[in-house]
Amino acid sequence: MNKTVQIVVIAVFVVVGYGVWHYKGSIPFLGNENVASASKPRERPPQGVVAAGIEVKSLPRVITAVGTARANESVDITSKVTAKIQSVNFTEGQSVKAGSLLIQLDDTELRANLAESEAERDNSQKLYDRALKLYATKNTPKAQVDLLLSELQAGEAKILADKARINDHKIRAPFSGKLGLREVSVGSLIRPGDMITTLDDTSVIKIDFDLSESFLAEVGPNQAFSAYSVAYPDLVFEGTVETIATRIDPVTRAVRIRGIVPNEEGLLKPGMFLRINLQVTVDENVSMIPEEALVTTATGHYVFSIEGDTANRTPVEIGRRTKGLVEIVKGLNEDDIVVIEGLQKIRSGADVAVTMAPSAMANEASQ
Repeated sequence: MNKTVQIVVIAVFVVVGYGVWHYKGSIPFLGNENVASASKPRERPPQGVVAAGIEVKSLPRVITAVGTARANESVDITSKVTAKIQSVNFTEGQSVKAGSLLIQLDDTELRANLAESEAERDNSQKLYDRALKLYATKNTPKAQVDLLLSELQAGEAKILADKARINDHKIRAPFSGKLGLREVSVGSLIRPGDMITTLDDTSVIKIDFDLSESFLAEVGPNQAFSAYSVAYPDLVFEGTVETIATRIDPVTRAVRIRGIVPNEEGLLKPGMFLRINLQVTVDENVSMIPEEALVTTATGHYVFSIEGDTANRTPVEIGRRTKGLVEIVKGLNEDDIVVIEGLQKIRSGADVAVTMAPSAMANEASQ
Protein backbone atom coordinates (compact mmCIF):
# COMPACT_ATOMS: atom_id res chain seq x y z
CA MET A 1 0.00 0.00 0.00
CA ASN A 2 1.49 3.27 -1.10
CA LYS A 3 1.44 6.49 0.86
CA THR A 4 -1.50 7.90 -1.08
CA VAL A 5 -3.78 5.00 -0.07
CA GLN A 6 -2.70 5.33 3.57
CA ILE A 7 -3.52 9.02 3.60
CA VAL A 8 -6.96 8.31 2.16
CA VAL A 9 -7.73 5.62 4.78
CA ILE A 10 -6.71 7.93 7.63
CA ALA A 11 -8.84 10.73 6.24
CA VAL A 12 -11.86 8.40 6.07
CA PHE A 13 -11.45 7.40 9.73
CA VAL A 14 -11.17 11.04 10.76
CA VAL A 15 -14.34 11.96 8.87
CA VAL A 16 -16.31 8.99 10.30
CA GLY A 17 -15.16 9.79 13.84
CA TYR A 18 -16.16 13.41 13.51
CA GLY A 19 -19.54 12.41 12.18
CA VAL A 20 -20.18 10.02 15.07
CA TRP A 21 -19.21 12.68 17.58
CA HIS A 22 -21.24 15.38 15.88
CA TYR A 23 -24.43 13.26 15.48
CA LYS A 24 -24.15 11.20 18.70
CA GLY A 25 -27.42 12.68 19.98
CA SER A 26 -29.24 11.06 17.06
CA ILE A 27 -27.74 7.64 17.57
CA PRO A 28 -29.89 5.57 20.01
CA PHE A 29 -27.13 3.67 21.75
CA LEU A 30 -25.00 6.82 22.09
CA GLY A 31 -27.75 9.24 23.11
CA ASN A 32 -27.29 11.75 25.97
CA GLU A 33 -29.99 10.14 28.08
CA ASN A 34 -28.26 6.78 28.11
CA VAL A 35 -24.86 8.35 28.88
CA ALA A 36 -26.33 10.33 31.75
CA SER A 37 -28.08 7.29 33.19
CA ALA A 38 -24.92 5.22 32.88
CA SER A 39 -22.77 7.82 34.67
CA LYS A 40 -25.30 8.64 37.43
CA PRO A 41 -24.32 6.89 40.75
CA ARG A 42 -26.86 4.71 42.45
CA GLU A 43 -28.38 6.17 45.63
CA ARG A 44 -27.39 4.33 48.84
CA PRO A 45 -30.15 3.31 51.26
CA PRO A 46 -30.01 4.86 54.77
CA GLN A 47 -27.66 3.02 57.11
CA GLY A 48 -29.34 1.50 60.16
CA VAL A 49 -27.92 2.69 63.50
CA VAL A 50 -28.88 2.54 67.17
CA ALA A 51 -28.96 5.83 69.04
CA ALA A 52 -29.55 7.09 72.58
CA GLY A 53 -30.35 10.40 74.15
CA ILE A 54 -28.35 12.50 76.62
CA GLU A 55 -28.90 11.62 80.29
CA VAL A 56 -28.79 14.45 82.81
CA LYS A 57 -27.95 13.27 86.32
CA SER A 58 -26.17 14.12 89.54
CA LEU A 59 -22.52 13.08 89.59
CA PRO A 60 -20.33 12.96 92.70
CA ARG A 61 -16.93 14.61 92.37
CA VAL A 62 -14.35 12.20 93.72
CA ILE A 63 -10.71 12.79 94.62
CA THR A 64 -8.43 9.82 94.07
CA ALA A 65 -5.26 9.18 96.04
CA VAL A 66 -2.98 6.34 97.09
CA GLY A 67 -2.47 5.44 100.72
CA THR A 68 -0.56 3.14 103.04
CA ALA A 69 -2.22 1.02 105.70
CA ARG A 70 -0.95 1.31 109.27
CA ALA A 71 -1.89 -0.56 112.41
CA ASN A 72 -3.97 1.22 115.00
CA GLU A 73 -1.15 0.48 117.45
CA SER A 74 2.17 -1.11 116.56
CA VAL A 75 5.32 -1.90 118.54
CA ASP A 76 8.49 -3.97 118.36
CA ILE A 77 8.78 -6.12 121.49
CA THR A 78 12.31 -5.79 122.91
CA SER A 79 14.06 -6.14 126.26
CA LYS A 80 15.27 -3.39 128.60
CA VAL A 81 17.92 -5.56 130.25
CA THR A 82 20.54 -8.13 129.42
CA ALA A 83 19.53 -11.58 130.61
CA LYS A 84 18.98 -15.18 129.57
CA ILE A 85 15.52 -16.18 128.33
CA GLN A 86 13.93 -18.54 130.81
CA SER A 87 10.62 -19.19 129.00
CA VAL A 88 8.69 -18.10 125.92
CA ASN A 89 4.99 -17.87 126.63
CA PHE A 90 3.48 -17.13 123.22
CA THR A 91 3.13 -18.58 119.73
CA GLU A 92 3.58 -16.79 116.43
CA GLY A 93 0.43 -15.05 115.19
CA GLN A 94 -1.28 -15.38 118.57
CA SER A 95 -3.81 -12.78 119.69
CA VAL A 96 -2.98 -11.55 123.20
CA LYS A 97 -4.53 -9.23 125.75
CA ALA A 98 -2.81 -6.20 127.24
CA GLY A 99 -0.51 -7.29 130.09
CA SER A 100 -0.08 -10.88 128.91
CA LEU A 101 3.33 -12.34 129.84
CA LEU A 102 5.31 -12.98 126.66
CA ILE A 103 8.90 -13.62 127.84
CA GLN A 104 10.25 -14.56 131.25
CA LEU A 105 13.91 -13.69 131.72
CA ASP A 106 16.14 -15.30 134.33
CA ASP A 107 15.71 -13.25 137.57
CA THR A 108 17.14 -15.66 140.15
CA GLU A 109 19.79 -13.26 141.41
CA LEU A 110 17.33 -10.40 141.60
CA ARG A 111 14.91 -12.43 143.71
CA ALA A 112 17.77 -13.21 146.12
CA ASN A 113 18.54 -9.51 146.36
CA LEU A 114 14.85 -8.82 147.02
CA ALA A 115 14.81 -11.35 149.86
CA GLU A 116 17.87 -9.69 151.39
CA SER A 117 16.28 -6.26 151.07
CA GLU A 118 13.07 -7.47 152.71
CA ALA A 119 15.06 -8.93 155.61
CA GLU A 120 16.88 -5.65 156.12
CA ARG A 121 13.60 -3.81 155.97
CA ASP A 122 12.07 -6.10 158.60
CA ASN A 123 15.03 -5.52 160.91
CA SER A 124 14.79 -1.77 160.42
CA GLN A 125 11.11 -1.96 161.23
CA LYS A 126 11.81 -3.75 164.53
CA LEU A 127 14.49 -1.26 165.55
CA TYR A 128 12.22 1.64 164.72
CA ASP A 129 9.29 0.19 166.66
CA ARG A 130 11.55 -0.36 169.71
CA ALA A 131 12.89 3.19 169.46
CA LEU A 132 9.38 4.57 169.42
CA LYS A 133 8.58 2.79 172.68
CA LEU A 134 11.78 4.03 174.30
CA TYR A 135 11.10 7.54 173.09
CA ALA A 136 7.64 7.39 174.63
CA THR A 137 9.29 6.73 178.04
CA LYS A 138 11.97 9.38 177.43
CA ASN A 139 14.71 6.70 177.32
CA THR A 140 16.03 7.53 173.80
CA PRO A 141 16.55 10.84 172.01
CA LYS A 142 14.39 12.04 169.11
CA ALA A 143 17.40 12.05 166.78
CA GLN A 144 17.82 8.30 167.21
CA VAL A 145 14.16 7.72 166.29
CA ASP A 146 14.52 9.87 163.18
CA LEU A 147 17.67 8.00 162.11
CA LEU A 148 15.94 4.64 162.41
CA LEU A 149 12.94 5.95 160.49
CA SER A 150 15.15 7.07 157.58
CA GLU A 151 16.84 3.64 157.53
CA LEU A 152 13.43 2.00 157.39
CA GLN A 153 12.34 4.24 154.52
CA ALA A 154 15.57 3.48 152.64
CA GLY A 155 14.89 -0.20 153.09
CA GLU A 156 11.39 0.21 151.64
CA ALA A 157 12.79 2.10 148.65
CA LYS A 158 15.39 -0.64 148.05
CA ILE A 159 12.61 -3.24 147.98
CA LEU A 160 10.67 -1.20 145.40
CA ALA A 161 13.82 -0.91 143.24
CA ASP A 162 14.42 -4.68 143.44
CA LYS A 163 10.81 -5.38 142.47
CA ALA A 164 11.10 -2.99 139.51
CA ARG A 165 14.23 -4.78 138.28
CA ILE A 166 12.46 -8.11 138.64
CA ASN A 167 9.50 -6.74 136.73
CA ASP A 168 11.85 -5.69 133.89
CA HIS A 169 12.64 -9.38 133.49
CA LYS A 170 8.98 -10.05 132.66
CA ILE A 171 8.22 -8.84 129.11
CA ARG A 172 4.48 -8.24 128.70
CA ALA A 173 2.17 -7.11 125.91
CA PRO A 174 1.65 -3.34 126.22
CA PHE A 175 -1.76 -3.54 124.50
CA SER A 176 -4.11 -6.09 122.98
CA GLY A 177 -3.25 -7.22 119.48
CA LYS A 178 -1.72 -9.94 117.31
CA LEU A 179 1.87 -11.07 117.63
CA GLY A 180 4.21 -11.47 114.69
CA LEU A 181 7.14 -13.83 114.10
CA ARG A 182 9.22 -15.03 117.06
CA GLU A 183 12.89 -14.04 116.76
CA VAL A 184 14.29 -15.65 119.96
CA SER A 185 14.50 -19.03 121.67
CA VAL A 186 14.62 -20.32 125.23
CA GLY A 187 18.12 -20.11 126.67
CA SER A 188 19.39 -17.38 124.36
CA LEU A 189 21.00 -14.28 125.84
CA ILE A 190 19.05 -11.16 124.99
CA ARG A 191 20.31 -7.57 125.14
CA PRO A 192 18.51 -4.23 125.20
CA GLY A 193 17.07 -3.47 121.75
CA ASP A 194 17.17 -7.07 120.51
CA MET A 195 14.00 -7.91 118.57
CA ILE A 196 11.76 -10.50 120.21
CA THR A 197 8.60 -10.17 118.10
CA THR A 198 6.13 -7.56 116.87
CA LEU A 199 2.70 -6.65 118.21
CA ASP A 200 0.02 -4.98 116.10
CA ASP A 201 -3.50 -3.91 116.91
CA THR A 202 -5.26 -4.26 113.55
CA SER A 203 -8.86 -4.19 114.73
CA VAL A 204 -8.84 -0.73 113.18
CA ILE A 205 -6.55 0.21 110.29
CA LYS A 206 -5.21 3.71 109.84
CA ILE A 207 -4.67 4.85 106.25
CA ASP A 208 -2.33 7.74 105.48
CA PHE A 209 -2.61 9.46 102.10
CA ASP A 210 -1.60 12.82 100.65
CA LEU A 211 -3.83 15.36 98.90
CA SER A 212 -2.95 18.53 97.07
CA GLU A 213 -3.41 21.68 99.11
CA SER A 214 -6.00 22.79 96.53
CA PHE A 215 -8.41 20.24 98.06
CA LEU A 216 -7.82 21.34 101.65
CA ALA A 217 -11.04 23.34 101.90
CA GLU A 218 -13.09 20.35 100.67
CA VAL A 219 -11.85 17.77 103.18
CA GLY A 220 -12.80 17.53 106.84
CA PRO A 221 -12.97 15.09 109.78
CA ASN A 222 -15.59 12.31 109.60
CA GLN A 223 -15.77 12.60 105.80
CA ALA A 224 -16.41 9.21 104.19
CA PHE A 225 -14.08 7.56 101.70
CA SER A 226 -13.69 4.18 99.98
CA ALA A 227 -10.47 2.16 99.92
CA TYR A 228 -9.54 -0.53 97.39
CA SER A 229 -6.78 -3.15 97.54
CA VAL A 230 -5.30 -5.20 94.70
CA ALA A 231 -5.35 -8.16 97.09
CA TYR A 232 -9.17 -8.01 97.26
CA PRO A 233 -10.34 -6.59 93.91
CA ASP A 234 -14.00 -7.32 94.63
CA LEU A 235 -14.12 -5.68 98.07
CA VAL A 236 -14.65 -2.06 99.06
CA PHE A 237 -13.42 -0.92 102.48
CA GLU A 238 -15.40 2.02 103.83
CA GLY A 239 -13.67 4.49 106.14
CA THR A 240 -13.80 8.01 107.50
CA VAL A 241 -11.28 10.83 107.73
CA GLU A 242 -9.91 11.03 111.27
CA THR A 243 -7.22 13.72 111.21
CA ILE A 244 -5.78 16.32 108.84
CA ALA A 245 -2.15 17.20 109.37
CA THR A 246 -1.45 20.66 110.74
CA ARG A 247 1.32 21.28 108.21
CA ILE A 248 1.61 21.24 104.41
CA ASP A 249 4.75 19.84 102.84
CA PRO A 250 6.61 22.86 101.41
CA VAL A 251 8.14 20.73 98.64
CA THR A 252 5.15 18.75 97.35
CA ARG A 253 2.46 21.23 98.52
CA ALA A 254 0.49 18.24 99.79
CA VAL A 255 -1.25 17.70 103.10
CA ARG A 256 -1.25 14.37 104.93
CA ILE A 257 -4.69 12.89 105.65
CA ARG A 258 -5.22 10.05 108.13
CA GLY A 259 -8.36 7.93 107.88
CA ILE A 260 -9.60 4.92 109.81
CA VAL A 261 -11.17 1.73 108.44
CA PRO A 262 -12.78 -1.02 110.58
CA ASN A 263 -10.90 -4.28 110.14
CA GLU A 264 -12.71 -6.85 112.28
CA GLU A 265 -12.02 -9.64 109.77
CA GLY A 266 -8.32 -8.82 109.68
CA LEU A 267 -8.13 -8.63 105.87
CA LEU A 268 -6.06 -5.46 105.79
CA LYS A 269 -2.44 -5.65 106.93
CA PRO A 270 -0.10 -2.82 107.95
CA GLY A 271 1.99 -1.68 105.00
CA MET A 272 -0.58 -2.55 102.31
CA PHE A 273 -0.99 -0.24 99.32
CA LEU A 274 -4.53 1.11 98.95
CA ARG A 275 -6.35 3.25 96.40
CA ILE A 276 -8.54 5.93 97.95
CA ASN A 277 -11.72 7.50 96.52
CA LEU A 278 -12.80 10.52 98.56
CA GLN A 279 -16.12 12.13 97.62
CA VAL A 280 -15.99 15.89 98.13
CA THR A 281 -19.04 17.36 96.32
CA VAL A 282 -21.96 16.36 94.08
CA ASP A 283 -22.36 18.13 90.72
CA GLU A 284 -25.94 18.54 89.52
CA ASN A 285 -27.28 18.45 85.93
CA VAL A 286 -24.31 16.64 84.41
CA SER A 287 -24.75 15.50 80.77
CA MET A 288 -23.77 11.85 80.29
CA ILE A 289 -23.63 9.56 77.26
CA PRO A 290 -22.71 5.88 76.89
CA GLU A 291 -19.02 5.28 76.32
CA GLU A 292 -19.92 3.35 73.15
CA ALA A 293 -20.89 6.64 71.49
CA LEU A 294 -17.46 8.21 71.99
CA VAL A 295 -14.79 8.01 69.29
CA THR A 296 -11.25 8.92 70.32
CA THR A 297 -8.59 10.07 67.87
CA ALA A 298 -5.16 11.62 68.14
CA THR A 299 -6.69 15.09 67.79
CA GLY A 300 -9.53 14.67 70.29
CA HIS A 301 -12.94 13.10 70.84
CA TYR A 302 -16.10 13.17 68.75
CA VAL A 303 -19.55 11.59 68.46
CA PHE A 304 -22.08 11.18 65.67
CA SER A 305 -25.14 13.25 66.56
CA ILE A 306 -28.43 12.80 64.74
CA GLU A 307 -30.10 15.77 63.02
CA GLY A 308 -33.25 14.66 61.22
CA ASP A 309 -32.16 11.59 59.28
CA THR A 310 -28.51 12.61 59.03
CA ALA A 311 -25.55 11.67 61.21
CA ASN A 312 -23.04 14.48 61.73
CA ARG A 313 -19.60 14.21 63.26
CA THR A 314 -19.57 16.44 66.35
CA PRO A 315 -16.37 17.23 68.33
CA VAL A 316 -16.88 17.05 72.12
CA GLU A 317 -14.94 17.69 75.31
CA ILE A 318 -15.27 14.97 77.93
CA GLY A 319 -14.96 14.91 81.71
CA ARG A 320 -15.35 12.11 84.21
CA ARG A 321 -16.26 8.49 83.49
CA THR A 322 -18.43 6.28 85.67
CA LYS A 323 -20.05 2.86 85.17
CA GLY A 324 -19.96 2.85 81.37
CA LEU A 325 -20.94 6.52 81.03
CA VAL A 326 -18.85 9.54 80.13
CA GLU A 327 -19.47 13.18 80.99
CA ILE A 328 -19.83 15.64 78.11
CA VAL A 329 -18.44 19.03 79.09
CA LYS A 330 -18.85 20.75 75.74
CA GLY A 331 -20.23 19.98 72.30
CA LEU A 332 -23.75 18.60 72.90
CA ASN A 333 -27.12 19.87 74.10
CA GLU A 334 -29.41 18.05 76.51
CA ASP A 335 -31.88 17.13 73.74
CA ASP A 336 -29.28 15.75 71.32
CA ILE A 337 -29.24 12.14 70.15
CA VAL A 338 -25.99 10.23 69.56
CA VAL A 339 -25.21 7.02 67.71
CA ILE A 340 -24.10 4.17 70.00
CA GLU A 341 -24.10 1.26 67.50
CA GLY A 342 -23.08 1.29 63.83
CA LEU A 343 -20.35 3.93 64.13
CA GLN A 344 -17.99 2.05 61.83
CA LYS A 345 -20.53 2.02 58.99
CA ILE A 346 -21.29 5.74 58.74
CA ARG A 347 -19.53 8.98 57.90
CA SER A 348 -20.39 12.59 58.60
CA GLY A 349 -23.43 13.66 56.59
CA ALA A 350 -24.62 10.12 55.93
CA ASP A 351 -28.34 9.28 55.85
CA VAL A 352 -29.29 6.94 58.67
CA ALA A 353 -32.29 4.95 59.81
CA VAL A 354 -32.38 5.45 63.57
CA THR A 355 -33.50 2.92 66.13
CA MET A 356 -33.72 4.43 69.60
CA ALA A 357 -32.42 2.55 72.62
CA PRO A 358 -34.04 4.31 75.58
CA SER A 359 -32.89 1.71 78.07
CA ALA A 360 -29.26 1.55 76.92
CA MET A 361 -27.97 4.10 79.39
CA ALA A 362 -30.05 2.75 82.23
CA ASN A 363 -28.50 -0.65 81.68
CA GLU A 364 -25.02 0.85 81.75
CA ALA A 365 -25.72 2.75 84.94
CA SER A 366 -26.97 -0.38 86.71
CA GLN A 367 -23.82 -2.36 86.02
